[in-house]
Amino acid sequence: MKKIIFLSLITIVIFSCQQKTADERGPLEGVWERTGNIIYRDSKPIDTVPIKDEMFQTKIYTKTHALWLGNNKNIDSLGNDMNPGGGIYSKSYSVINDTLTEYLTSGTDNMDSWFKSNLKMDKDGNFPISFKVMINKNSYSQMWNLDSLGNGGAELYKRVE
Repeated sequence: MKKIIFLSLITIVIFSCQQKTADERGPLEGVWERTGNIIYRDSKPIDTVPIKDEMFQTKIYTKTHALWLGNNKNIDSLGNDMNPGGGIYSKSYSVINDTLTEYLTSGTDNMDSWFKSNLKMDKDGNFPISFKVMINKNSYSQMWNLDSLGNGGAELYKRVE
């Protein structure tokens, strides 16, 4: 039943993204595919590393909702893929200045337990997570917190629709 509900949500999000032209969309509305990681040293980007073909992450933004889907191959010695993949749904998100905040509400089993055990619930029952973002027309990056020396990384996404 969870899978049917989740697939229905995916369908709703995809169709609502397709109803607007690129000129009518907000800066994140659309479908984004993760292409790599940006490495930061001393608070400056020093390298971009492509992600491996065995992995995918896709983010879909409508005017108000967000959906993250991801998977990577984790093959055991018997040839079975041990990673079922996952998804997270946000009823809302905001971009204020250079900060993207997604208000996570539900996810597949492994992802739902991850954010509920690692993030703090707000007064509305959501689990907000924030990233510093740099948004361009056809790409954007979302940075996790840099350490005290300015070292860390960001996820790099390209627009696919």
